[in-house]
Amino acid sequence: MHNILLLVCSALPWLATTSATTNNLQLTEAELEQYDGTGPDKTIYLAINGTIFDVSASPAFYGPGGHYHHFTAKDASRAWVTECWDNPDQLTWRLDNLTAMFMPKYLDEQMQEAADGTSSIEGADALGGGAAGLAKMAQQVVSKFGRLSEEALQARRVSDGEEAEASMHAALAHWFDFFNNNGKYSVVGTLVLDEGKPAPPEICEAAMKKRPVRGGLLEGVMNAGAMPGMAGGGAAEAKKPDFVKAAKAAGEKVKEAVVGEGKDEL
Repeated sequence: MHNILLLVCSALPWLATTSATTNNLQLTEAELEQYDGTGPDKTIYLAINGTIFDVSASPAFYGPGGHYHHFTAKDASRAWVTECWDNPDQLTWRLDNLTAMFMPKYLDEQMQEAADGTSSIEGADALGGGAAGLAKMAQQVVSKFGRLSEEALQARRVSDGEEAEASMHAALAHWFDFFNNNGKYSVVGTLVLDEGKPAPPEICEAAMKKRPVRGGLLEGVMNAGAMPGMAGGGAAEAKKPDFVKAAKAAGEKVKEAVVGEGKDEL
C-alpha cells in the first residue's frame, strides 16, 4: 500500500527537485537520528516530505536546547502542517487523514441538525434558552433560509475535500520552501521511510480548532454576525465563538421577519 507521503510527493513532484542537492545521501529513519547536533561534528539534519536538509548553520534554533530541536533528526512533516509542535506523537512523516483539519464547518448544517434534533450547535450553551428553545430557533432559521438536500451535501463534501487536499499540500509546501529556498540550508539527500511505522493518532485538538468556518446558506448572516457588537453584546459578544454569534444573528433575522420590522435581504 502506498503511504500518504508518497501520494503527496506524486501530487507535488517539484517539492524534491527545486534545490541543488549537495550530496546523494540516503538515510533510514534510524540513521537520521544520529544527526541531532550532539555528535562530534555537531551536524544537524531534519527532513520534510522525505527530503533531508542540513540546518547546522542554525544551532541556536535546531541544536540541543534550541526551541525547534524537537524537529531535528527526523521527518516531522505532520507536525509542520498541524503546527502541533509540542505533541511528540505528531512528530512523524505520516499525513494520514490530515485533510480533515482543512474541512470547513458549516453553520447551515449545524442549524439543520439542531432543527432535526440530531445534533446541537457548537457553543450552544452560550446562546441560552435550553435545548427546546435552541431547536425552535433552529427550525425557524431552516424554515426561513432553506434546507440542504442530500445531493447538495454530497457535492459540498466533494468540493471541500478537493480544497482541503490542496490546502494540506500548500501547508506542507510552505515549510518545505522555507528550508529549500533558504541560503543557510542545503539539501543533503533523501530519507528511506519506515513503511511499518504505526499510523499517527487523531489530529491534535489545536489543529481541529482551526478548521475554517462557513455559513453556507447562512453566509450573509455569518458575515453580519462576525461584526463586533451587532447583537448588542459589546466586547463580551465579540469574544463568543463565530458559530454562536452567527447563530444568534440568524435567530434575530428570523425574529425581524416574523414581526415585520426587518427586511429579508442579507
